[in-house]
Amino acid sequence: MHPHAALIRQREVLAYLQRAGQPAPFAAIRRYILEQSPAGDFTRSYSERTFQRDLPLIAETTGFTIKAKRNEGYYVAEQEALLPDQQRLLEAVELHQFFQLPVALAPFVQPEPRRALGLEFLRPLLRAAQGRKVVELAYRKHWEAAAQRRTVGPLLLREFRGRWYALAVMTGSGRLACFGLDRIQHLAETAQSFTPPQGFDAATYFQHSFGITRPTDGTTTQEIVLRFTPVQGRYVMSYPLHASQELVSATEEGFLIRLKVYDTHDLRMELLSYGPEVEVLAPTKLRDWLQQSHSQALSAHR
Repeated sequence: MHPHAALIRQREVLAYLQRAGQPAPFAAIRRYILEQSPAGDFTRSYSERTFQRDLPLIAETTGFTIKAKRNEGYYVAEQEALLPDQQRLLEAVELHQFFQLPVALAPFVQPEPRRALGLEFLRPLLRAAQGRKVVELAYRKHWEAAAQRRTVGPLLLREFRGRWYALAVMTGSGRLACFGLDRIQHLAETAQSFTPPQGFDAATYFQHSFGITRPTDGTTTQEIVLRFTPVQGRYVMSYPLHASQELVSATEEGFLIRLKVYDTHDLRMELLSYGPEVEVLAPTKLRDWLQQSHSQALSAHR
């Protein structure tokens, strides 16, 4: 069985009971799960004992509690508050499982060949974040020759451009740092507890960030005004750059969009990727940087 199969099965159980809207006997749940197995290939049998083991795990990973009503069956009783972006994390794990398709389905599905590494570390890192437990990492940055040992307390998991990152507090210095899961070579859970930094709020930490970068030098957010070509503007409106994105105007000449974010490396690389499809109107510092970067790129290709 694939390591993520149990999680997929548990999500199928929850989805079935949510759709049912009323208590369902175990026999009906079991029949449904076995009907799903040919496509996902995540289980070949499902006993009531396994189902009972699934119930607390469903509550842990989704926030939903499933209870039994005498002589009627099982139902979704309540939901606890989830960690920020936890639903998106679960979708990523489900997507990872979806990519493990049976050969018979290959002609009908063509996923992106490039897939981020390190998804196997999602569950243990989430578990450590929920339990406030320290983990030990063998972590190799792309510019380093060998992996270095890191002892950190995971605070939250964040996705950016198809890759997953763990924001964590360094146990020695108390400094916050982001770790790309694709650079983790080994992870070991420990029994050691940690305390989040005073005042840390996972829900708002990245509120004004594009990507995984948040300045720590007192830099304030910027009001960034961009003009996109009409076609690119429609793409950006259908898939916003940031939650603060606001449409100022839309004409035949282009789309005027305003953001309130930190001016970071991640944002600048995103703007560079649009080439002539975007013009920075404000702030001047960012406009000058983008113009200079395009000039340097043009000189390098002459």
